[in-house]
Amino acid sequence: MLTMERECEEAVGRLRAALISLYDSVGADPASPLDVSRSLLVNKTLSYNMAKLLQQSNGLNAIPHVPGTSAIERFLSAATTAGADKAVVEEVRNAQKKFEQVISEHVGDRATLDLVIDGLAAPDGNALEQSRKRAFQGNSGIYGVQAAANVMSCFLAPNHDNPDQLDMVMLRGLVGVRRLRPTVRVPIFRLRQWSSSGQAVGEAQWKPLESDAPSPFLQQFSSGDVPEIDAVEVPGGVDYVVRPGPIGNKAAFDCFFGESIHCGASRFVSNEDKTGEFGVTITVPTERLIFDLIVHRDLDFAMDAKTFVYAYFFTQKDELGEWDESSELPIQPHGAMLSGSPLAVATARVPRYAEANRMVYDRQGWSPRDFVGRRVELNYPPLGSTVVQRFDLPER
Repeated sequence: MLTMERECEEAVGRLRAALISLYDSVGADPASPLDVSRSLLVNKTLSYNMAKLLQQSNGLNAIPHVPGTSAIERFLSAATTAGADKAVVEEVRNAQKKFEQVISEHVGDRATLDLVIDGLAAPDGNALEQSRKRAFQGNSGIYGVQAAANVMSCFLAPNHDNPDQLDMVMLRGLVGVRRLRPTVRVPIFRLRQWSSSGQAVGEAQWKPLESDAPSPFLQQFSSGDVPEIDAVEVPGGVDYVVRPGPIGNKAAFDCFFGESIHCGASRFVSNEDKTGEFGVTITVPTERLIFDLIVHRDLDFAMDAKTFVYAYFFTQKDELGEWDESSELPIQPHGAMLSGSPLAVATARVPRYAEANRMVYDRQGWSPRDFVGRRVELNYPPLGSTVVQRFDLPER
C-alpha cells in the first residue's frame, strides 16, 4: 500500500512530466518564465510558479508550487491558443485531476496538504518553516510579546584545579523585545539543570557571571526600556520574569544574563551519563535563534554535537531531563563551525555580542585563542520548544 507521501510524489511527478511535454509542444523553456509569460500571454506569477514546479529536484518540495485548478486551466487555454498538441493538453488536465484526487482522499484540501508537506523532514533543515513563521505571528498576538533574536552562548572548559570536572558559562540574551499588550508578564529566560547520574548540577551552584553582582542581569550589555525582572524559583531551576509595562517600539529593550558554574559536571562517561548537552528553551515568540557552543580545545569532542528540537520545555515532572524522543520535531537546523582565533562570533542581529563574549573570557581567566565553537541558527523557533546541542562524552 502506497503511503500518502509516495502517492503525492507520484501524482506531482505525472503532472510535471505532462507539463514538460506541454512546454515542448509550444517551444517554451521552463527555465525562462518571463519569456513564457510574454509568448503565452499569461500572468508572470503563474509562469514563475510553473518554473519552480518544474525545476524542483524533490517531488514533495515541488508541491507548494503546483497552481490551483483554475490557474492550470488558464495556462492550458493559453497553450492551446499557442498551438499546443491537444492530446498533451488533455494529459496535463488528467494529471491535475489525479493530483487533486490524491489531495482529497488523504487530507481534504490544499491548505492542509501544505501543512503536512511543511512538517516533513527537509534535507536543508527548513522543515516547518512556513508553519513556524505563522506560529510566530499568531503567538506574538496571543501572548502579547515578541523578540527579534534569542541568543545563547554556552562555554565549556576543564576546571583549572580539577581538569576532570567542567566549568561552564551561559551567556543569554533577547534582542528587540517588545510588548504588544501592557499587561504581559512572561518568563524571558529559564534555567534548568539535569543529570541522569545524579551529579550535583543544581541551581544553587550557578553564580552571576559578575561575581559581585546580586543577580545574573548584565546591565552593561542591556539597552532600551528594560523592565523590572523577577527571579522566580521553581522546581528544577529559576524563571526570570519581566513585569508588565508599555507597548511598542519606544518601550523595546535588549536584555542579557550571564551565569557560571565551577566543577559542574564530569568531562567523562559515567555509569549513566553517556552524553552532555546544552539546551535553550523558547519562552518568547522569536524571529531568530542564535545558539553557540564554545569549548576549550581540549574538549573538542563537543564539536561533533548534534542538534535536536523538542516540542516541549523542561518541566518539574522531568527531573532527570530525559527527553521523550516522540516529542522531537522534524526540524534539523545545521550547525556550522565558527571560524577564526579568537572566534568570529559577531552578528548583525545582536549588538555588542563579540564584546560580551570577550567579557566571559576575561571573567573566567581564559584565553580566547584556546577555544573552538559551533553555531546553530534557526528561524522562528517554536514557542515552548527546547533546542538542544548534544554530544558524546569520551571514555576516561
